[in-house]
Amino acid sequence: MQPRLRRLDKMLGAPLFESILWGHEYDLDGLDKDLRTRIESGQFKKIVFYGMGCSSVVSDIVKGFFLRENIPVQVEVVNDYDLEWFVDPATMADEATLTIIVCYSGWSVEPCLFYERMREMTGNRNLIVLSGGGKIAGLCARDGTSLIQYKLRHADREYPLYHVQQFFSIFLDLFHRLKITRSTYRTELEDAVRFLKDEFHEGTRARAGAVAERLRGSRVVLLGTADWYVTLLKQTTMFFNEIAMVPTHRNLLHEFSHTEVAAYSNPSEKQAIVVFADSEADDYTREKIRTLEGLFGDATVAQNRRIEFVKIDLDHGSFFRNFFFAHFFAVYVAYYLGKLADVEGRDLISIAAKNPWWSQRSIELHPTCVDIPSVLETENDAPVAVG
Repeated sequence: MQPRLRRLDKMLGAPLFESILWGHEYDLDGLDKDLRTRIESGQFKKIVFYGMGCSSVVSDIVKGFFLRENIPVQVEVVNDYDLEWFVDPATMADEATLTIIVCYSGWSVEPCLFYERMREMTGNRNLIVLSGGGKIAGLCARDGTSLIQYKLRHADREYPLYHVQQFFSIFLDLFHRLKITRSTYRTELEDAVRFLKDEFHEGTRARAGAVAERLRGSRVVLLGTADWYVTLLKQTTMFFNEIAMVPTHRNLLHEFSHTEVAAYSNPSEKQAIVVFADSEADDYTREKIRTLEGLFGDATVAQNRRIEFVKIDLDHGSFFRNFFFAHFFAVYVAYYLGKLADVEGRDLISIAAKNPWWSQRSIELHPTCVDIPSVLETENDAPVAVG
C-alpha cells in the first residue's frame, strides 16, 4: 500500500469525522484591527476568494453554503490571477468587497502573483491572506497585510485534501467570530459527527469497497446538480485524482446530457458515470437520472459492456448530513480504489504547479506542517525566499 494510503488508513473513520469539530484551529492575531472592525460592522457585501487546489475547494464549499443558507453576502471564487475573466476589477476595488486569498502551503505561485496584483490595485486595504505560513506569509509580514494563520494539530504533510472538512469548519467559526454569520453551526456539526459514526458501519464501508471494485480501471465522470457541483464535486474529483490516482473529471448533470453523453455510445475503454442524486431535487432532475440509469446501467445492452453506472443517494435529511456523508463515502471509495490501483506517486503537482513545498526534498526537510517556513532550500541548496 502506498504511503499516502497508509496515512489515510490511520485517519479514516472517527479521527476524520471528529476533525469536523476542530474549527478553532487558526490564529486571528495577524488580522488588522481596523479591518476586523469594518468586517464586524457589516461593511462588506461581497467576498472574493482566491485559491488553487485544495484551497479553492474550501472556497467553493463556502460559496455554495452561503447560497443555500441565504446569507446576505455574495461570494465569488477566482482560480486564476487573470482575474478580469472572473470578476470585474472595479469590483475588487469596491469598498464593499472583501478579498480573501486562501493558500494553505503559502508556496503556490499563483496566489502570490494574485497577492501582488491586489497590493498594487488596492494596497493592503480590504485584503486578508489565510495560510499555513510559507512565502505568502512572509509577503504579508513585509507589507503589513492581514494574515489569518491555520494552526492544524494533525495536518498531513503532503495532502491538505485530507482536512477539507476541518477547513470548512474553520470558515464557519471564523465567519461567526467576524459577525458575518449568526451561527457557528456547532449543533449541526455535532449532529453530523454522530450521524457519520453511526452511518459508516461495516456495511457502508463494504458498499464503498464494492463501488471501488466497479470503478477499477475506468475513467470516471462525476455528475451532480448545480448545488452539489459547487459544494461537493471538486474535492471528490481531487480525491480520485490525487489519492486513487484515477483520471476523473466532473460535470453538471444536465449539461452532461447535452454534450459528453455522446462519447458513451460504445466506448472502447472502460468508463464510469457516478451520479450524486439528491432526494429533494425537482421532478425533471430525478427523471433525468432515471433516464441515464436506463441508458447506461442496463447490462443487457451490448454497448454498455465497458460502462459502469453508479448512483449515490443523498437522502439523509439535512445539508450537513448529506454533504458529509457524500464527502466521506467518496473518500472511502477513493481509498479502496487507490489500494486496488496501487499507483506510486511522483512529484507531479510540485513540478507542474512550481510549488516547492510539495517536493520530496521539502517533505524530507520539513516533515510536519507546523510553522511552514517562508524560505526553502532548492535542489541546488540555493534558498527560495520571500520576493
